[in-house]
Amino acid sequence: MDLRERSEPVSITSGAARGARPTARGNATRIGGARPSHLITTSGVGAIVDLPSMSVMVRGLDDWSSENAAPVHEPRLLQRVQSVLGPGIERLQAAPHDSHAEDDPWTRVGVPVTTFPGWLRCSRCHRLGPADGAQFELIHRYGRRPDLAKWVHAQCPKQQKTATAKRRPALPARFVVACEAGHVDDFPYGLFVHRGVASACTGPRYTMRDSASTRGPNVFVTCTCGQTRNMIESAGSQGSARLPVCRGRHPHLGTFEKCRRPLKMMVLGASNLWFSITASALHLPQEGAVRDIVSDNWELLGQAPGKDFVGMLINGMAPLRQLRDHPLDDVWNIIEKVRVDGGPQTAAVQHDLLSAEWDLLSHPTTDRQDRDFRAEPTPSPAVYDAVLQQVVLVKRLLEVKAFLGFTRVDGPGTTMKPVNYVTPARRATWLPAVENRGEGVFLEFREDVVASWVQRATGHARLDSLRAAGERWSRARGLDVAADFQLERYVLLHTMSHLLLRQVALECGYSSSSIRERLYVGTPDAPTAGILLSTASSDSEGTLGGLVALGEKQYLGMLLSRAAEDGARCSSDPLCADHVPEDPSEARHAAACHACLFASETSCECNNAWLDRAAVLALPGLEDMAFLL
Repeated sequence: MDLRERSEPVSITSGAARGARPTARGNATRIGGARPSHLITTSGVGAIVDLPSMSVMVRGLDDWSSENAAPVHEPRLLQRVQSVLGPGIERLQAAPHDSHAEDDPWTRVGVPVTTFPGWLRCSRCHRLGPADGAQFELIHRYGRRPDLAKWVHAQCPKQQKTATAKRRPALPARFVVACEAGHVDDFPYGLFVHRGVASACTGPRYTMRDSASTRGPNVFVTCTCGQTRNMIESAGSQGSARLPVCRGRHPHLGTFEKCRRPLKMMVLGASNLWFSITASALHLPQEGAVRDIVSDNWELLGQAPGKDFVGMLINGMAPLRQLRDHPLDDVWNIIEKVRVDGGPQTAAVQHDLLSAEWDLLSHPTTDRQDRDFRAEPTPSPAVYDAVLQQVVLVKRLLEVKAFLGFTRVDGPGTTMKPVNYVTPARRATWLPAVENRGEGVFLEFREDVVASWVQRATGHARLDSLRAAGERWSRARGLDVAADFQLERYVLLHTMSHLLLRQVALECGYSSSSIRERLYVGTPDAPTAGILLSTASSDSEGTLGGLVALGEKQYLGMLLSRAAEDGARCSSDPLCADHVPEDPSEARHAAACHACLFASETSCECNNAWLDRAAVLALPGLEDMAFLL
């Protein structure tokens, strides 16, 4: 992997590579890379990252360095995070990156990782053992080629005549165990093979061999004492009974805690091994933008001795770049006024990030635009005037996303902090965040039409079944059922969003996984009905306009019609169309599946829950429920 440019360098802290100089950071060596957004959504703290020749886990924020980590300024998002996690979170900042042209271990800055799983398997002799033992060795002679870092079986009898650096890499053992509290651990091979009595074997040595099977993981682990066992015996609910209870391990923190929950065997790379919990906010230009920027950077500007010094700060610092468009005298006068007032006034915490975004997107104006936000209304397609209030082209947007933590086994649902939430650190006062610039299309639906449909759909058997399934899902995870959740409105907007998202991905040039939805449902007292489909990149220039172009009148009508036509039929019908969750099912979707509505984890804001094609389209026998008749 290339660690230069915009990639994030990853360094391993479990031991020094051969040929590398020891460093003050504990023999760290560079072994791979990840993009900034990956460290928030797919490869963050606690996630298992597959590198070319090894598997590692990103360590907790306590072990991260603050060098080369730029601050991320988004007061609305920081206030929201503090309202959830407490005032101990003082700031948001980008992940540290390596800005050095040379590979100098004395100046290297990166994101620390540790080898996980901790058991390896030789690809030649099939020996299975722990990486921290004497059998395996970390080889990394080439600092400029992190992709060549690898573990090798130093005692492999089939590679005795091969130079150590040229031996085949040892592969990570592909099984781990996890529990619903977010703990993960190496698979207990010794206890499993010896059926819970590992002490009966002195000096155990294990091998792992595969054989063809269509029924599951037909993998045999054998000990030198003669005991052998098929890994398929540890799979499923019955297999959990054959495993020891969880010992509460958090490898990313290097800690153990009390936990006696059942363990679940999982294959390395399973999608439910790690679910990120993030919070995001769109940058919104504020009225009196100069005063807001001064307030956000008061620790710096409040110490400025004079106007000329302020000018130097504005010209030299990226967070102050928006002040370059304003006369220096005006900026200095505002600094003086804030100083007279005793400093910036603390704004009230906004518990709902979407309300302010809805206010601006539903009433776009040129008075509130800047280099990171530009929205212009455009005529809506005539054939959909009956349901669309307006269409807004968001030609520039800035989304700031912060990483709060993660869950395992089960996704976080629609809550920011579920009961089994795992923190990314023990004592850190900051959270990693990333700024993504891009574009989007905002659709506002007519409130009277949506309200009329909600009234008509309330009490429908399909939606009542969805509500009951959601309650079962929440109770099983110890979560409170949200009393103000507008299920009918959310199912309608969410299904409409997925129908359009899948169609837009075919036309705009971006993959479906790079398009993200943002739903504006409002509250029972102030309901709203809007969808924002956007795509963004961590590149400073954002994206290229392919998505915004599809919001134009001549294209949007065609896309909506095609989305309705494609959604009316699913290759899994009639099973998909007839699906309704029934007790004891916890499936929070009805007529929806991977063939028709499901989207990637990076696109959907609630893990493909609350979807039903029958809410939008006239499916056979369910015409009475359809929004688009």
